[in-house]
Amino acid sequence: MIYCYTFSMPVPYSLDLRLRVLEAIDSGMNKMTVHKRFQVSRSTIDHWQKRRKATGSVAPQSGFRRGVLPAITDLPAITDLEQFEAFAQRHSSLTLVQMAETWHEETGSRLSPVTMSKTLKRIGWTRKKRAVFILNDILNDANTSGVRFSKF
Repeated sequence: MIYCYTFSMPVPYSLDLRLRVLEAIDSGMNKMTVHKRFQVSRSTIDHWQKRRKATGSVAPQSGFRRGVLPAITDLPAITDLEQFEAFAQRHSSLTLVQMAETWHEETGSRLSPVTMSKTLKRIGWTRKKRAVFILNDILNDANTSGVRFSKF
């Protein structure tokens, strides 16, 4: 038997539920009864009461981004993808580390090789490993000369 679990981010409680819970507490019902009736933890009820007292609202927070902000959009020098593509064409023979160093020398902003790679993908470029081409050339030359190589 195969079990398949999908995990998703939790969704905040609705504003309507929050208001009904706090209204029940305000009407004199104790927290334990409210906790059992609405199936909301007591610590969540305490959190909502603190938020209402501090801000006057119990609405869920919104408008924030989860995770790390991408460095590419934070740097004004790299938001111009046409400029970056021209840079990449001029320095296409360099490795990602060398491209990052050259970018720093030309623009003054530091980028990691990972950011370089992501930006290259963003403009539609792929980085090919040179070793593959060398191995293919060796194998092609060997096939024409009658010598056999085993694959690694």
